[in-house]
Amino acid sequence: MSKKFLNTEILVEAGTKMLQLVSNKFDEIAQLKYPVVPQVQPGFLRQQFSEQPPLEPESLDSILKETETKIFPGLTLWSHPNFYAYYPSNITHASIIAEIFASAFGTPGFQWLASPAQTELENIVVDWVVYGLDLPNKFLMKNQGGGTIAGTVSDAIFISVHVAKRRKMKQLKINTDSAQICKFVGYYVESAHACATKALHLKDIYYQKKLPVIFNEELQNYVVDLQKAIEIIEQDIKDGLIPFWLSCSFGTTGTCAFDPIDKLGEICQKYQIWFNVDAAYAGSSWLINEYREKAKGLEFADSIEINFAKLMMCGLTGSLFYVNDKSELAEAMGNKIDFEIYKNKFTDNYDVWDYKDWQVALGKRFNSIKMFWMIKSLGLNGMKEQIQQKIEVANHFEQLVRSSNRFRIFTKPQLGLVTFLLVHEDLTTQNKLNRKIQELINQNTMLGFISGSEIKGVFYLRVSISNHTTTKENVEEFWNHISKLSEQL
Repeated sequence: MSKKFLNTEILVEAGTKMLQLVSNKFDEIAQLKYPVVPQVQPGFLRQQFSEQPPLEPESLDSILKETETKIFPGLTLWSHPNFYAYYPSNITHASIIAEIFASAFGTPGFQWLASPAQTELENIVVDWVVYGLDLPNKFLMKNQGGGTIAGTVSDAIFISVHVAKRRKMKQLKINTDSAQICKFVGYYVESAHACATKALHLKDIYYQKKLPVIFNEELQNYVVDLQKAIEIIEQDIKDGLIPFWLSCSFGTTGTCAFDPIDKLGEICQKYQIWFNVDAAYAGSSWLINEYREKAKGLEFADSIEINFAKLMMCGLTGSLFYVNDKSELAEAMGNKIDFEIYKNKFTDNYDVWDYKDWQVALGKRFNSIKMFWMIKSLGLNGMKEQIQQKIEVANHFEQLVRSSNRFRIFTKPQLGLVTFLLVHEDLTTQNKLNRKIQELINQNTMLGFISGSEIKGVFYLRVSISNHTTTKENVEEFWNHISKLSEQL
């Protein structure tokens, strides 16, 4: 056998060096030897490589050196202890090891026959998550619904809009050439992630309605205004529009708010609207009873998204997507399209599900192996522990903010997210001050990198405890840094 294109000796030798490089970098990141955001300018990497690809092979040692000296310095370090922006994108050593196996054998996994173990392991893992998070039993693969690991949460939300649109067409007994489709209206809560509007845009939904939020004094956060939501939907129906899809959030990006799933679910059931629950960030917290109790009404959901690359640590991609009716999903995604090469006795005669019919793409990465390794290596108790650890560090940061007479907490801290702002009696001035302090913080990200946000005209700062390497000492040092910067304003 020729070893020119796959030499297992080189694989072991170079693979060991790569693992050593990655391990060294993780240690150096934990020791705060690098800023969170690289101090580079656009085009920095292109300047270091020739415009034309190499004609002759180069040694893996030289490629490894370039990876370390040219590419790594341009990474934003999401695993940095002082990364406080956006939301987490976490990884654990088990997931990294599993990634090697996932990539090694090139299995596209588009149907059971293409890789039986890949398909069945995904079935197993998505069911484990149903049990672990105490999701309704209808989402188990043996029942009407089921789950998959989508490419991203955005992909999953797009698919939910697509299937909802197809369902409504079926209910109305219309085809794609019907003018009634132009009257379809999709709803999303004002505080929803932008992927909701993008999904509606990509599905050519002209009527996209934003459901307003109000500040709930009891919850100390911004949640959907239920009365306004009902009024908007009922007015749309009176105006001849056709409501077909509504998405709420459990753990909004801006403030980690929890929309009332049960109340919105009842509304959607009444008006025959597909009900999507975007729990990308906070859905993982359902491992903990306290948070699962806040998510009453999941039995109403037609689809749910939960991202295990965030509070969990399986790395990208870990976007779990559950649907109430997997047959409805598969039909909407074109499982009836006749293509000879896909035909086989297992799909036709056995109780197997081909994941090509759950997504836009044909091929599917072996992401279930990463989730399998993470769950097996941590167990449910270990998974809970690392969430609780982040919450504990965030609670410590909250107390530091509360001890200040210049800053105040903006919304109730939840699941590792603390929102706060520098207070000024004039709102316009206050917003300018908080934007300025964010700018000052992000000029030097050795001590921290954050992303602010705005709701109802108020700009505020966010600190997301994103990594299990972040300690109370890290956030104390970061808070001292913020306090000193605020004195410049």
